[in-house]
Amino acid sequence: MNLTLYRTIYFLFWTLSSLAAPLHKKLNLGLKGRRGGLKRIQMAKESWVRGGLSVEPYWFHFASAGELEQAIPMAEEFKLQNPNCSILFTYFSPSGAKGVFLEKNRREKAHKSLPWDHSDYLPLDLPLTVSKWIKAVSPKALILINRELWPELITQCHKAQIPLFLFSAFFPATKTKMLDLWLPYLKVLKHIGTVGESSTELLRRVDSSLSISSIGDTRIERVLERKALQSAPPAWGTFLSIKNLFIGASLWPEDFEALKPSLKKIALEFGQWRICLVPHEPEEAFISQIKHWGQEQGISFRRFSHFLQTPDEDSPLIMDQVGLLAELYRYSSLAFVGGSFKAKVHNVLEPAAYGNAIIVGPYIQNSFEATEMARLHQGLKSVTSPEEAQEEILKRINDTSFLKREGEAAHQYLTARRGSAHQYYQKVRLYFG
Repeated sequence: MNLTLYRTIYFLFWTLSSLAAPLHKKLNLGLKGRRGGLKRIQMAKESWVRGGLSVEPYWFHFASAGELEQAIPMAEEFKLQNPNCSILFTYFSPSGAKGVFLEKNRREKAHKSLPWDHSDYLPLDLPLTVSKWIKAVSPKALILINRELWPELITQCHKAQIPLFLFSAFFPATKTKMLDLWLPYLKVLKHIGTVGESSTELLRRVDSSLSISSIGDTRIERVLERKALQSAPPAWGTFLSIKNLFIGASLWPEDFEALKPSLKKIALEFGQWRICLVPHEPEEAFISQIKHWGQEQGISFRRFSHFLQTPDEDSPLIMDQVGLLAELYRYSSLAFVGGSFKAKVHNVLEPAAYGNAIIVGPYIQNSFEATEMARLHQGLKSVTSPEEAQEEILKRINDTSFLKREGEAAHQYLTARRGSAHQYYQKVRLYFG
């Protein structure tokens, strides 16, 4: 991509965006959050020096909350190997800021230290803004996560002789055309570590001279760690252990439509199973839609908030709160992961960590793990229609030994791929000698 053209388009985009920001909550949050960033990093560096940490941080940048999950295991490994190093996290979107905030709260409650020393929004990718940030941060290295390739940032870091790395990178086949635009910036990276061979092969076909290797997805270590550190089971969990539990996780309306035949069959004909539906966004309109459909079918869904007040042993549930999905996976053995009948499948790692057999819809190309698990027939099945979804769900419900084997295979897929955070650390360590 021509840098001059990029600068012009980017400047125009953000000029127009700033005018529209008052009408767009997320955009407004992002612009406001970036104000004062330089002063905050300068104050953070002063505190590092007082605390005996390096003044030159390892700078990890990720887009959002999902990629935060990839950055954390790497940062923890860097801190483990070098406790005096300083680590800066930056994120692009408000959901990244929210993810950092929630992680801070979780660690405070668990009395566990943070693996980063300061976090903030990435500055806008404009020449003067980026220049000021690089001068203020003066990083030892910049580690980009997944596909966070910002031309201005990369160009200026390269000119300043700051080592650049791209880790836990995933490039689906749908991004092939973009690689030609990104290639000038990929070529200046010291090393690219991908989540698997498909991304590595794709990049090598574009340019065989790239320094690249298949290392793995650190999100796997993260989800296994979170499972290991999970607090004692909640009191209400006993009521979910009485029957087999089927979870419809992170559902959009499109996923719910595809699941309707299966839900009706399970609720009315399989008394040993319990249903829990978890909307991706627990909006009142969607919850009401599910309850109304259930009433038409003779299925009495309860809100999870009502269940918490007066737990019962068998009623089908609708989650109307956020942050409890991982807790639910403790008790389930079969999960449908949503987004996969809409556009992009959501997190399949958490149900795999808890040994769930997993069903997904057809749209899984955005997830390396979902694509690989389906290809390897390792605990995950991708379906293309409501009829096929019902067939595969009932196949597992009717055959408990098959259900168990599928859940074990999903879990083994994760445990066989641990250790990537240390390998990423080694790549950076090798550069510095």
